[in-house]
Amino acid sequence: MMIENYSRGYSVNSYEHSNLLETFMKLMLELQTKPSPWETYEWNATETKLLETNVKTHKGFVTLDEINEKVYRPLGYQITEYKFPIPKLQLINEATCDTVFSEWLKVSREPQPETPPKSIPGWRMNEFLMNGYAGLDSYYFNDKNAAGSDKPHNWDRISKLMKYSKMDLANLAYGIESASVYHAMAAHRLDEMSGVVIGSMQPWVEVMALRHGAKHILTVEYNQLTIEEQFKDRLSSILPVDLVNNWNDYADSFDFAASFSSIEHSGLGRYGDPLDPIGDLREMLKIRCLLKKGGLLFLGLPFGTDAIQYNAHRIYGSIRLGMMMTGFEWLATYSGESPEAFEFNSTRLHYKGTFGLTQYTMVLRKL
Repeated sequence: MMIENYSRGYSVNSYEHSNLLETFMKLMLELQTKPSPWETYEWNATETKLLETNVKTHKGFVTLDEINEKVYRPLGYQITEYKFPIPKLQLINEATCDTVFSEWLKVSREPQPETPPKSIPGWRMNEFLMNGYAGLDSYYFNDKNAAGSDKPHNWDRISKLMKYSKMDLANLAYGIESASVYHAMAAHRLDEMSGVVIGSMQPWVEVMALRHGAKHILTVEYNQLTIEEQFKDRLSSILPVDLVNNWNDYADSFDFAASFSSIEHSGLGRYGDPLDPIGDLREMLKIRCLLKKGGLLFLGLPFGTDAIQYNAHRIYGSIRLGMMMTGFEWLATYSGESPEAFEFNSTRLHYKGTFGLTQYTMVLRKL
């Protein structure tokens, strides 16, 4: 028996047709079971629609009106534009830079236990978890005084790092995810600009910035840094408390700022810092004070559904990101996989499910 295929201009017999059909069915089965580029999280039409009209939280899908009343307004923010996946906010009462830095200093002086607390105090739970809209998981570290805690290194080898490839630099930190910083800076060059880096145990971000034209970089770090002699005219460092005490000397002075996998730790006590439910938001307010109007911020965070894995880090979803980005224009988002910016949507944000995360780099511009 012959089966004609007029559209292709050839024919097959029934045996061949059977084999082709079997191959086709196997292929379809493989396509159905093969993981997508976004791992194995499956989305149905209902959930996709919900993401277009609501935000995904630890409590499930909720309206932005609910988040505005239960989370944003109690923290001094309010929605100005209902955008997805991240709403646009403004501060109800804008704090002065003097208030921002003095409040940070006040919190930093609170007495701390010898060992970082192993849990969030019950009476502060709602403050940290945004009234229950953020999830909570346990992932404890003592990086205050534990033996083997990470210490600054490679600051005396910057001339060698300047010759590293993109991935060699990225592998000093978080591998492919760190390459997102390189891609963001390549697309938004820093020629003859001065900048500040927030939190840096080793200078991979600084080297990426120098490679993309930065003229001078100040690194804010809790540890003293020993910078290679020949780069001391282009790199310098300061302790956070010294920056805060002298903030007037640095206000509105930087063309760019950069922070990758740093701010999400602020206020969780892991490094001996005071517990502060808005520690990360304070850091963003400080950065705004340091940047010139129109200055760029390269911000790398763990993205997912809003949560805290205590005391390791926060995970940033639609709710928290809205507050973090207040006062900035969102220009683009980069992954480590491609030098091109990608479309950051709700599916991309939440695809790894509860407590799943991916680190990307956002490029923001101070308004």
